[in-house]
Amino acid sequence: MAVAGFVVLAFVALVFTNTAYAQITNEQVTLSGDLQNNPVAQDILDKIEKSKKWIAKLQERNFEVSERQRELEEKRAEVLEHLNADLKEWEDLWGYYTFDKMLERALEDSPAKHTDTIYDHPLKFTASKINAGRAALAQVIQNGGGPEEARDAFVNAAQITRVEMVTANALFNVLNGNAYYNQQILFESDGQFNLDLSGEELRKYYLDYRTNPGYLLANPKDTTSWEDLSETNPDTVCRDEYILIYRNHADDYVCVTEYTAEMWQRHGMGNPVHKEISSIPDELTRIKLNHDRIAEKVSGINLKIQKIHDNHEIQVQNMEKKYDHMFVEMEQKQKDEEKLVLNKLNSDEIDAENFSTQITDIREKYKAVEKNMIKEKFQTLDILDKSLRENLDTLISKYEHDSEIKIVWNDAQGTYRATMNV
Repeated sequence: MAVAGFVVLAFVALVFTNTAYAQITNEQVTLSGDLQNNPVAQDILDKIEKSKKWIAKLQERNFEVSERQRELEEKRAEVLEHLNADLKEWEDLWGYYTFDKMLERALEDSPAKHTDTIYDHPLKFTASKINAGRAALAQVIQNGGGPEEARDAFVNAAQITRVEMVTANALFNVLNGNAYYNQQILFESDGQFNLDLSGEELRKYYLDYRTNPGYLLANPKDTTSWEDLSETNPDTVCRDEYILIYRNHADDYVCVTEYTAEMWQRHGMGNPVHKEISSIPDELTRIKLNHDRIAEKVSGINLKIQKIHDNHEIQVQNMEKKYDHMFVEMEQKQKDEEKLVLNKLNSDEIDAENFSTQITDIREKYKAVEKNMIKEKFQTLDILDKSLRENLDTLISKYEHDSEIKIVWNDAQGTYRATMNV
């Protein structure tokens, strides 16, 4: 194109500097007058002809490229059509074995088909993770991301962690009547059970083997276990932490713990008389379970802290009683010794001066004993205080890396206090 431009400019300059002229047509450029014998004009004319040939070749080449592009697009469309047909055929052939179809068949006759929760059927929870992965993948593609980035987004969103699996399994068991909610929240997020922290709560379900539904159902002829608990009055008032329940099998009323009543109600053995027991909280979700689980752990830690203080107070009180008793005994011994000396004086065994000396010695001796006892008492108190701090530090150190809780000093109560770190 630069050559063609140069030819045109040269030709225009020649037209304006020569009296002769050149006639240009669409088909051919001709020269007239003296220009036919002018070598410069002949050279320009030759270049014009070459430029026309170059332009014609360029146009021909562009046409060939466009034709090849058109053929390529047609082949691509044809291949895409065949690919879509193959994919549809593959889906028709293997669609029965896809996860979506498997989920559809699993929920066909299941009560979980029409519920909103994703935890009342194992495949519903898995489906929720797959759908989350698909949504993340589609978002990356929509934003112009590459296939590797989209694949990573799918994996990150669809992966199921151990904590999520444990929680989902716990919720499934609760919703399907395979476990008690109040027991499931006693487990840690990784499924481990802290017997030292939560064992007391778990044992509340099994305080008496005679109240265990499994034992009673397996031993229907154990009349002692039935009759020992029997109360036939529906107006019976139970003591604190116990509730009245009607036993279907025995046709009577008994006072049992709420944990026992929950088990009997679950097994269809009885119904609470004055109080409804809801073993499954409303709107049960993973967030709800984790919140209650952490709250239960916090409660257990605070209970442990309180027990450490209670034990310390008991030890201090016992120590105080011990030394009070020792002081009383010491005073009594002092009085007895002084009485003996006084009797000696009254019986003229000793004179007044000797009496005064002996009484002074006795009082000095017991004054020293009292001083040593007071010193020993404060030393014992220091030992108990040190033991209190060590026990608290030992307990707190077990949870210093637990991100779910935090333990802080409570000035009002003069001790540590665990709270939820959420």
